[in-house]
Amino acid sequence: MKKTTYAILALAILLLTALIACPALASTSTSVSFTLNLSTNQIQFKIPSGTTFNGTIETSGLVRFWVTSPAGAQIVNLGIIEVSNSFRFVAQQNGTYTFNFENDLSNDVQVTFSYSANPPLPNGGTGTALVTLLIEGAVAVAGSLLIIFVVRRKNKKVAELRKEISKME
Repeated sequence: MKKTTYAILALAILLLTALIACPALASTSTSVSFTLNLSTNQIQFKIPSGTTFNGTIETSGLVRFWVTSPAGAQIVNLGIIEVSNSFRFVAQQNGTYTFNFENDLSNDVQVTFSYSANPPLPNGGTGTALVTLLIEGAVAVAGSLLIIFVVRRKNKKVAELRKEISKME
């Protein structure tokens, strides 16, 4: 009887952990760091329409920064960033958005690009993908059904024992 109690407790803790971890993962921010020499660097994200994208760029030198939409239109232009700058936009269409970093000088520049998206990018850098949410949901449902099965089975055995005891009396 103690084994089933421990199993139920372990499953309950597992389910609670999965449910607590889900929102925490969704709100995390991601950072990418790289060295930019006399060149241009591009980072691309597939962003669904309606997604709010927040970004911050920190540099050790002068870097030009702009974002283009899937149609090629420039939607953000921070110009030249000397130390740091932030931006935000709401994606107007589904597709690949390009984040451009350019260094026109001969000295290397260290760049840190931090970003988050709401809702989180699917299969992207900001946390849980749809597949992860589906897996967590399936684990939660399966775990709940298992707990219900074990509790009902235990109650059924207790009822049978009580029945047998009452027959003996």
